[in-house]
Amino acid sequence: MRFRQCLSNSFIVTSESPEETFLVGKALGNAAYPGLLVLLKGSLGMGKTKLTQGVGHALGYERVKSPTFIIMSEYEGAVPLLHADLYRLEDEAEINSLGIEEYLEEGFTAVVEWAERWTEAPDGDRIDVEFEAAPGDGESRSLTFTGYGEAACEALRRVVEEIKTMVSAE
Repeated sequence: MRFRQCLSNSFIVTSESPEETFLVGKALGNAAYPGLLVLLKGSLGMGKTKLTQGVGHALGYERVKSPTFIIMSEYEGAVPLLHADLYRLEDEAEINSLGIEEYLEEGFTAVVEWAERWTEAPDGDRIDVEFEAAPGDGESRSLTFTGYGEAACEALRRVVEEIKTMVSAE
């Protein structure tokens, strides 16, 4: 795993394997809070669900599965998790009808895959994660994290500290 700070609200992690992507997700989950929106963007097979599984694991959910065919899954707990997948949705009206913003108001942490389809996503506290293939063996991914809003940027600072600890332990 490699780490590079870009700006105060942005950094890039290069994950060399699905296991590392899961660990990055756990770091994000450890910093998650009720009302946090995480938007995952990237092409098929980049590791969006694996990252979400790490978030879920940190929040106490062992069996987070891809909701591609059911669109949304709810996990109830101390910090409830909403996992949405917009891959099969065609337009903004369908996405808005899911009520993701209401889940945030109810205290869920929401992780949304294929978020590039949600052009009217809220501008408030959120973390965007862009997945791109990185040079390497085909499993390497560059994950660019960008925080918007004070609380999300503070959560990202905690993620950075945890990732730096992981990288220095290697």
